Amino acid sequence: MESTVRRTTRALRKLEHEDPDFVEIRFDAMKSTRSISEIRDATDRPLIATYRSRGQGGLFSGTEEMRMKTLTQAAEDGFDYVDVELNVKDFTKTVRQLKQHGARVIVSYHDRNGTPPQRALESILEREKRAGGEICKIVGTAKNYADSLRCLTFVNEHARGTRLVCFCMGRLGIASRVLSPVFGAYFTFASPSSGRETASGQISIDKLRALYKELGVA
Repeated sequence: MESTVRRTTRALRKLEHEDPDFVEIRFDAMKSTRSISEIRDATDRPLIATYRSRGQGGLFSGTEEMRMKTLTQAAEDGFDYVDVELNVKDFTKTVRQLKQHGARVIVSYHDRNGTPPQRALESILEREKRAGGEICKIVGTAKNYADSLRCLTFVNEHARGTRLVCFCMGRLGIASRVLSPVFGAYFTFASPSSGRETASGQISIDKLRALYKELGVA
């Protein structure tokens, strides 16, 4: 979540020693999104292009046209995945265009105020699948540990037939972040290092790997 393309490419090179499976690039933190092809050239790691709107917990407050143009450019430049929120206007058309440029689409839904109940989770997942997402992402905010358990149970029930990412943000959601891949989630998120979190409840990649080693799943 760096503020410039140059800082992003520098951070990517520093991250190489951590051997990440994916790297998410948050364009909504950047002052300018020109020359984003330099980001793709800086690493061979699979890259996720994300341009998160304020309504979904991000920093971007410009026009949808500008946001979609940047995400399309990222797909053209070889980003492997593009994250598109479920509430985007003309969603099916947007997904189709991104796929035409070779990107795989992550359809995402974020709830900053709580965690949807079971029936709502089912409904959101069905909408994401109908929209054409190759990866479905549902993220809530844990108000208690039961919220984390709900997400883990949901992942366990649905990950066999869907590339699903589902966990809770917040301190009480840390357990769901860590354990969701154990229950079948396609991936989870970690910060490059402590103090560089992009969302509440993230832990660093080295701490996450250490926890997996202790759990015997690494």
